[in-house]
Amino acid sequence: MPRFHKKEKTLKFIPLGGIGTVTKNMYVYEYENDILLVDCGIGFPEMEQLGVDVVIPDISHLLDRLNKIKGILITHAHEDHFGALPYLLQSLGRPPIYCAKLARGLIQQKLTEFNLLSGTSLHLIEPETDPFDLGVFRITPIRVNHSVPDTLAFSIKTPVGQIMHFGDFKFDWTPVDGKSFEIGKVATLAKDGVLLLLSDCLGATTAGYTASEKEIEGVFEREIGRAPGQVFVTTLSSNISRIQQAINASSKFGRKVSLLGRSIEQNVETAKNLGYLGVPHGALISLQNAQGLTSERITYIISGCYGQENSALVKLAENQNPFVSIKKNATVIFSADPIPGVHNQVNSVIDKLTNLGARVVYSEIQEGLHTSGHGSIGDLQMLIALTKPSFFAPIGGNPRHMRAYSNLVAEMRYPQSAVFELKNGDTLEISRNKVNLGKQVKTTDVFVDGSRVGDVGERVLKDRKILSEDGIMVVIVKKGEKGQFSSAVDITSRGFVYMREAEKLIADAKKLVEKEISGKQISQWNKVKLSIEDKLSRFLYRVTERNPMIVVMLVD
Repeated sequence: MPRFHKKEKTLKFIPLGGIGTVTKNMYVYEYENDILLVDCGIGFPEMEQLGVDVVIPDISHLLDRLNKIKGILITHAHEDHFGALPYLLQSLGRPPIYCAKLARGLIQQKLTEFNLLSGTSLHLIEPETDPFDLGVFRITPIRVNHSVPDTLAFSIKTPVGQIMHFGDFKFDWTPVDGKSFEIGKVATLAKDGVLLLLSDCLGATTAGYTASEKEIEGVFEREIGRAPGQVFVTTLSSNISRIQQAINASSKFGRKVSLLGRSIEQNVETAKNLGYLGVPHGALISLQNAQGLTSERITYIISGCYGQENSALVKLAENQNPFVSIKKNATVIFSADPIPGVHNQVNSVIDKLTNLGARVVYSEIQEGLHTSGHGSIGDLQMLIALTKPSFFAPIGGNPRHMRAYSNLVAEMRYPQSAVFELKNGDTLEISRNKVNLGKQVKTTDVFVDGSRVGDVGERVLKDRKILSEDGIMVVIVKKGEKGQFSSAVDITSRGFVYMREAEKLIADAKKLVEKEISGKQISQWNKVKLSIEDKLSRFLYRVTERNPMIVVMLVD
């Protein structure tokens, strides 16, 4: 009788976002009939993704497995880790959400906006929380340091071994909130053995250790103290520690603080109510009251540090902010380094502000304005030394950061084969003693445009790009008698040529269309339409060297 070996059960780890693009973090742990999700974040559109508000993970892989999802763990209160919840929670079957106090407050705020809070199970967890079970997964939260309070990592004990999931982190010995990284807890948990370490790798190309958040306040004090007029400080709206430091420095020099941008206003109100933001009495004033102060007595904290379209900062830079405008001797302080993918739009905003006469202070010209929330090489090596894992998977970075992480692991005498440089949709199949690459899950970017999710695809974006660069030409062909076309053709243009100054071009275009429809039957419309589009496109490019969108319509 032949012997059949029972197939060993495996744990699958699948990143649906957060790899290669830094943002849009979402990770899947799947074992038999249990699924655990870690984070559910948004990404930011690139400049050519016109009209797109945010980018969210593709959850297609989960849609036929919804009954297996036991919960979602949220590592911290940055939107690239929780901001996709309002868009995806319903589609995920509304699983329970587990997060720390600040993240819970901001998530409650977001879900309230989308009328999703009622019926959503939001569980508070803190490092002091006892380990708890979600299906086969035993979760132990670990306090770590980042650029926002209440950031967590997780020990995830599974049937095949212990996984350590460290999203964004660094070792900060003087954190703004006074709460230290739980190094002792990590070391104690690691005694049970760590099969796989999931580690933030964005700082893997930076030598040394990442500076403390505490160091920024001195730079704020210097810049705000020397500013002769208005001061604008821009940072992530969820970066509560940075907002606290801007308020402290402004108060020291007798400046009131006003908030510009809906996300900043909401997050500050939530953080105040939860006790994460200490504001001296009378220090925070409304935009209306700010109008009555002289320029040297006001600091604005303003959203839009990544140059997001329609943000308060972009409107200010384009002199279209309805509440305030740049005045003489204004100072704009960027206290956030651009993430990969948004450098061009940030530089564009800086140039526009400079042209308006502002003195713009940013990290390329002034050190210490921003300290990363991500561990540098020293931090990453310290975590590896603490956890002593068998295998590694860098997350939260671009390919160059992942390769740098692999190199530093090799420098610590681990084999290169122990590191898995993944792409979104890759699957790690994890058993008790080994980790292998499995079958890839298909993923794509899902675009949110206004209230519509997923309706905007690559074709729509391509059309929008053409419209923004070359405009549109609309050709109206009319039905005639006896199944033929009327000889009368109308052409109009928007964003391509000015009709009154391009009469010959329009007349020639009409003749071309009239020739194409001459003697043809309406029953041949599809073929005629394609022919008009092709020949008109070739003609317009030959004459103008431009490719407008061409829309051909048949009307009664």
